[in-house]
Amino acid sequence: MPGNNNPQGQYSDAVIAGIELVYGEGFLSPGGEESVHRITEGLDLEGRDVLEIGCGLGGGVVALARNHGARRVHGIDLEASVLSRARERVRATGLEDRIELEQVEPGPFPIPDASYDVVVCKEMLCHIEDKPPFYAEICRVIRPGGYLIGSDWLYDCDGPGRAAYTKWCDHLCAAGLNFFFASEEQTTREIENAGFENVELKNNSDWITNLSAQYLEKSRGPLRSELTQSLGDEGYEDIVIRAINRLEALQGGALVHCNLRARKPR
Repeated sequence: MPGNNNPQGQYSDAVIAGIELVYGEGFLSPGGEESVHRITEGLDLEGRDVLEIGCGLGGGVVALARNHGARRVHGIDLEASVLSRARERVRATGLEDRIELEQVEPGPFPIPDASYDVVVCKEMLCHIEDKPPFYAEICRVIRPGGYLIGSDWLYDCDGPGRAAYTKWCDHLCAAGLNFFFASEEQTTREIENAGFENVELKNNSDWITNLSAQYLEKSRGPLRSELTQSLGDEGYEDIVIRAINRLEALQGGALVHCNLRARKPR
């Protein structure tokens, strides 16, 4: 995928198991099927061809086909291990005739121009360091009049939770997890410059903050034993620390969660 400096293999089997315990089966990012509903709200996907970039464990592609009526869903990802699990999930739901999963390499998408009505990016743009060519490549594969939709973590450099945000980012880096957060202004400008119109970023921070607090409570309580068994004592402490720092950064306003939507002109 263009602009992606994120090395493959960041998610070990143990880490994947731990994340799914917290976020739900099929998801490597928060919100589960409800988050898919929120980013598609008001957009009719019935009979549409949809591409999900960074499809991960397959929860999103299944929801798009099963719950939102997409005719064909193509999920692409860099990591063979997560795609293997995604294929198992698709088979279990009986949606193989409508869902295609493909491992890709960094670089231009192996996809012809104007192939999809909708492209979905759920909490994956923050993994892209050089975002402008990535947005341009997304625009290339969308049909005229089609949409880019998704959600992601952004930052507000003036937010009072800057110290917690910095601590969270430092902890992610120390764990070998690469993220490249952009501001709302930068994101809007770069999406527009890529050829999109009607770019809308809808602040979703209140919902995701409440959800993050629930996840933290579950991790410290009913899920503690399972998470420790999966990750070990040190791994468990790491995810709890990251969860605390992220929650404090959200509460302070330096970390922002937004749903995004943009349209490719006809």
